[in-house]
Amino acid sequence: MELLVSELYLLVAAICGGITVIIYSRGRFGNTEINTKLKNRYNDYIAQLETENKKLKGQVNRAKQPVTIPEELATENPIAALSEIVDSIPQLKPYRHLLKSKKAVDFVSNYVQQNPEAVKSIISKFTKQQPSGQLTKEQTAAAEQTL
Repeated sequence: MELLVSELYLLVAAICGGITVIIYSRGRFGNTEINTKLKNRYNDYIAQLETENKKLKGQVNRAKQPVTIPEELATENPIAALSEIVDSIPQLKPYRHLLKSKKAVDFVSNYVQQNPEAVKSIISKFTKQQPSGQLTKEQTAAAEQTL
Protein backbone atom coordinates (compact mmCIF):
# COMPACT_ATOMS: atom_id res chain seq x y z
CA MET A 1 0.00 0.00 0.00
CA GLU A 2 2.82 2.35 0.79
CA LEU A 3 4.28 1.65 -2.60
CA LEU A 4 1.02 2.59 -4.30
CA VAL A 5 0.78 5.87 -2.37
CA SER A 6 4.37 6.82 -3.19
CA GLU A 7 3.76 6.04 -6.87
CA LEU A 8 0.64 8.23 -6.79
CA TYR A 9 2.69 11.05 -5.24
CA LEU A 10 5.24 10.74 -8.02
CA LEU A 11 2.49 10.68 -10.68
CA VAL A 12 0.78 13.77 -9.19
CA ALA A 13 4.14 15.59 -8.95
CA ALA A 14 4.93 14.75 -12.59
CA ILE A 15 1.48 15.97 -13.73
CA CYS A 16 1.83 19.20 -11.71
CA GLY A 17 5.33 19.71 -13.13
CA GLY A 18 4.06 19.18 -16.68
CA ILE A 19 1.20 21.64 -16.17
CA THR A 20 3.64 24.16 -14.69
CA VAL A 21 5.95 23.81 -17.71
CA ILE A 22 3.01 24.29 -20.10
CA ILE A 23 1.77 27.38 -18.26
CA TYR A 24 5.28 28.85 -18.08
CA SER A 25 6.04 28.24 -21.75
CA ARG A 26 2.69 29.77 -22.82
CA GLY A 27 3.36 32.83 -20.68
CA ARG A 28 6.96 33.08 -21.82
CA PHE A 29 6.43 32.74 -25.54
CA GLY A 30 2.84 33.94 -25.50
CA ASN A 31 0.14 33.84 -28.02
CA THR A 32 1.52 35.04 -31.35
CA GLU A 33 -1.77 36.71 -32.24
CA ILE A 34 -1.71 38.83 -29.08
CA ASN A 35 1.99 39.61 -29.46
CA THR A 36 1.41 40.68 -33.07
CA LYS A 37 -1.42 42.99 -32.03
CA LEU A 38 0.71 44.54 -29.30
CA LYS A 39 3.63 44.97 -31.68
CA ASN A 40 1.37 46.61 -34.28
CA ARG A 41 -0.04 49.00 -31.68
CA TYR A 42 3.48 49.88 -30.58
CA ASN A 43 4.59 50.48 -34.18
CA ASP A 44 1.51 52.62 -34.86
CA TYR A 45 2.21 54.65 -31.74
CA ILE A 46 5.81 55.21 -32.82
CA ALA A 47 4.70 56.24 -36.32
CA GLN A 48 2.17 58.66 -34.84
CA LEU A 49 4.85 60.20 -32.61
CA GLU A 50 7.22 60.56 -35.57
CA THR A 51 4.61 62.34 -37.72
CA GLU A 52 3.69 64.64 -34.84
CA ASN A 53 7.38 65.36 -34.27
CA LYS A 54 7.87 66.21 -37.96
CA LYS A 55 4.82 68.46 -37.88
CA LEU A 56 6.08 70.31 -34.80
CA LYS A 57 9.57 70.65 -36.27
CA GLY A 58 8.05 72.15 -39.41
CA GLN A 59 6.08 74.65 -37.34
CA VAL A 60 9.22 75.61 -35.42
CA ASN A 61 11.22 76.02 -38.62
CA ARG A 62 8.48 78.17 -40.17
CA ALA A 63 8.39 80.30 -37.02
CA LYS A 64 12.17 80.78 -37.17
CA GLN A 65 12.08 82.09 -40.73
CA PRO A 66 12.16 85.88 -40.93
CA VAL A 67 9.20 87.75 -42.35
CA THR A 68 9.95 88.95 -45.87
CA ILE A 69 7.80 90.92 -48.24
CA PRO A 70 8.78 91.69 -51.82
CA GLU A 71 9.53 95.39 -52.31
CA GLU A 72 7.18 95.71 -55.29
CA LEU A 73 4.29 94.25 -53.29
CA ALA A 74 4.96 96.66 -50.42
CA THR A 75 4.94 99.73 -52.67
CA GLU A 76 2.18 98.73 -55.08
CA ASN A 77 -0.37 97.17 -52.75
CA PRO A 78 0.18 97.86 -49.04
CA ILE A 79 -2.98 95.96 -48.04
CA ALA A 80 -1.62 92.80 -49.66
CA ALA A 81 1.66 93.43 -47.85
CA LEU A 82 -0.23 93.71 -44.58
CA SER A 83 -1.97 90.42 -45.31
CA GLU A 84 1.42 88.84 -46.04
CA ILE A 85 2.75 90.11 -42.70
CA VAL A 86 -0.22 88.76 -40.76
CA ASP A 87 0.02 85.36 -42.45
CA SER A 88 3.73 85.00 -41.74
CA ILE A 89 3.66 85.91 -38.03
CA PRO A 90 2.11 83.11 -35.95
CA GLN A 91 1.09 85.43 -33.11
CA LEU A 92 -1.03 87.51 -35.53
CA LYS A 93 -2.91 84.60 -37.09
CA PRO A 94 -5.95 85.07 -34.82
CA TYR A 95 -6.33 88.55 -36.34
CA ARG A 96 -6.53 87.36 -39.96
CA HIS A 97 -10.30 87.66 -39.87
CA LEU A 98 -9.89 91.44 -39.57
CA LEU A 99 -8.51 91.52 -43.10
CA LYS A 100 -11.73 89.91 -44.30
CA SER A 101 -13.83 92.59 -42.61
CA LYS A 102 -14.71 95.41 -45.00
CA LYS A 103 -14.73 98.03 -42.23
CA ALA A 104 -11.27 97.03 -41.03
CA VAL A 105 -9.88 97.04 -44.57
CA ASP A 106 -11.43 100.47 -45.21
CA PHE A 107 -9.91 101.80 -42.00
CA VAL A 108 -6.48 100.44 -42.89
CA SER A 109 -6.67 101.72 -46.46
CA ASN A 110 -7.65 105.20 -45.19
CA TYR A 111 -4.73 105.09 -42.76
CA VAL A 112 -2.40 104.07 -45.56
CA GLN A 113 -3.63 106.91 -47.77
CA GLN A 114 -3.31 109.48 -44.99
CA ASN A 115 0.07 108.31 -43.66
CA PRO A 116 2.01 106.67 -46.50
CA GLU A 117 5.44 107.42 -45.00
CA ALA A 118 4.58 105.81 -41.66
CA VAL A 119 3.27 102.71 -43.39
CA LYS A 120 6.36 102.50 -45.64
CA SER A 121 8.64 102.71 -42.61
CA ILE A 122 6.69 99.94 -40.88
CA ILE A 123 6.80 97.74 -43.95
CA SER A 124 10.49 98.48 -44.54
CA LYS A 125 11.24 96.99 -41.12
CA PHE A 126 9.87 93.70 -42.38
CA THR A 127 11.45 93.81 -45.83
CA LYS A 128 15.04 94.45 -44.75
CA GLN A 129 17.24 91.40 -45.12
CA GLN A 130 19.86 90.61 -42.51
CA PRO A 131 23.09 88.87 -43.37
CA SER A 132 22.58 85.21 -42.56
CA GLY A 133 25.56 85.09 -40.20
CA GLN A 134 24.39 87.93 -37.96
CA LEU A 135 21.59 87.65 -35.43
CA THR A 136 19.84 90.48 -33.68
CA LYS A 137 19.86 90.71 -29.89
CA GLU A 138 16.21 89.59 -29.78
CA GLN A 139 16.89 86.51 -31.91
CA THR A 140 19.92 85.62 -29.80
CA ALA A 141 17.89 85.97 -26.61
CA ALA A 142 15.08 83.86 -28.08
CA ALA A 143 17.56 81.17 -29.12
CA GLU A 144 19.09 81.11 -25.64
CA GLN A 145 15.65 80.81 -24.03
CA THR A 146 14.83 77.74 -26.12
CA LEU A 147 18.03 76.05 -24.98
